[in-house]
Amino acid sequence: MSNISTDSFLLAMENLLNDRSDENCTNFEKELAQTEFLSPVCITNKNATDDLNTSDVSFINITDGDNNIFLLAFTDSEKFDKFKKDNPFTPIKATIKDFEYILTNVEKDAKGVVINIGDEAVFIPKDKFIN
Repeated sequence: MSNISTDSFLLAMENLLNDRSDENCTNFEKELAQTEFLSPVCITNKNATDDLNTSDVSFINITDGDNNIFLLAFTDSEKFDKFKKDNPFTPIKATIKDFEYILTNVEKDAKGVVINIGDEAVFIPKDKFIN
């Protein structure tokens, strides 16, 4: 398995899922700010360079039963590939700061981010990291 996120983040996420204590929540938030994720996109400008701008990509998201939109983040390439299946999604690396920018400037209707949909499915509402 090829982890993108840090081992300390993965441990903090596991601890949070097992016990939502204040200490585990605080540690998770601290680690969240310091790790990277893979986020699925469709590249709309095939001539784009590694320095993609928001007009070059379309962010892949999910919608829940209440029609709330969530962006997607994955901690490793195995979980990304399980979600991707045969779709032409491209992974880009993104931090929580990147998601903050996307949620406030690009995908303004999205309600937050889901980490590892289909596995742990940790939901992070937009207001948790956007002031």
